[in-house]
Amino acid sequence: LALKQDKKVKRKLDTKILPIHDISKVIPRIPWSNLTENDIRSFSQLHKTRFKFSDIVTNDDKSIDRAVKGLFQYGILFVTSTPTEDGGAGVAALASALSGPAHKSSPETTLLAHYLHCKEKKKLDETYDSKPLSILERGSDGPQRTMYGNIWSTNVSQMSGGQSVADSAYGNDALPLHTDFAYFRDPPGLQIFTMVSDSETGGESIFADGLAVAEYMRSNHPKEFDILCRTMRRYRSLDNETGWHLEGTGPIIEAIDLWQNCRLPESTKLKESRWGAVVGIRHNDLDRMPDLPRHFDVSEEGFDAKFYNDLHRAHAVWNNLLSSDEFRLVIKLKPGETMVVSNQRCLHGRYSFETSTSSIRAIIGCYVSQDDLESRFRWMMKGVCTFN
Repeated sequence: LALKQDKKVKRKLDTKILPIHDISKVIPRIPWSNLTENDIRSFSQLHKTRFKFSDIVTNDDKSIDRAVKGLFQYGILFVTSTPTEDGGAGVAALASALSGPAHKSSPETTLLAHYLHCKEKKKLDETYDSKPLSILERGSDGPQRTMYGNIWSTNVSQMSGGQSVADSAYGNDALPLHTDFAYFRDPPGLQIFTMVSDSETGGESIFADGLAVAEYMRSNHPKEFDILCRTMRRYRSLDNETGWHLEGTGPIIEAIDLWQNCRLPESTKLKESRWGAVVGIRHNDLDRMPDLPRHFDVSEEGFDAKFYNDLHRAHAVWNNLLSSDEFRLVIKLKPGETMVVSNQRCLHGRYSFETSTSSIRAIIGCYVSQDDLESRFRWMMKGVCTFN
């Protein structure tokens, strides 16, 4: 009897605790395409993803709750009036506001409360006003520490000694659409970009919704969609100067495998019914290693021509879609403007740019772990994201 009661209790609890990919059954994820810079700035579309920095960090009109929901649904946020001369304290506070624990009242544990506490002290104490805002070093939330530090800058002169700059972002060449840290076992969940100073020529930022591209492939290129879902790709970052050697694997399109634990014979399964919800995107051709078939043999007989031909065709379809204006949002960010990007869903890139002594393009930003992001999504399911 006790065992039966335990099973009833477990079933009752399970109906209230959905996996992250099942939240969309209650709060739908909304793929987006055909967006322009004017759409973002004019509120005509994606109005649920545009916020002022001060509204989010002070949670004015429940802005944090609305921002977290918009982030889950669309995968991006456009934030205006972000401070850029505070050593990254504002960016760190924004990361804290959108992720980690829902309780944000303690200045000793959460970066958001610490940021607001310091801002208040500056108003009340004239001697304190001259001090720079600090970032809580031992907080329980905020930026994820990576090889680039907590807060990074694309201006190398602003980076601390020992931080890696082994990335194409530290140049002025164009960058194709990609997700960051494909070479991590679990890539960051969020990336925050804040424009500090822009170049006079070029440097437009590019964004794309990987979910929209993946769903388009599912409908229009089902064979190629299947290939990109089931083929594991390999990625590497090697920095000899600082000693980092990172490698990660995963499919470009991560989707729920409905065949998992299915006992039907392979011959009776329909490929079109294999893949459920898309839960992640991992793509960076600049860090991708050579592809290998699942059962690779270095002998000539082991060369699998069909594997490479099929994968080449599927990858070409993917890259062609990413090159299409339909899926590319191009925006010239101004100083103080921020894009918050779901790194396991949306891709980003940029146009090339020219620099001069009077025009140096510089962006500051940070990452947030996928675990910290999903923690807030789960509170969103319960109807509230933040407890002040």
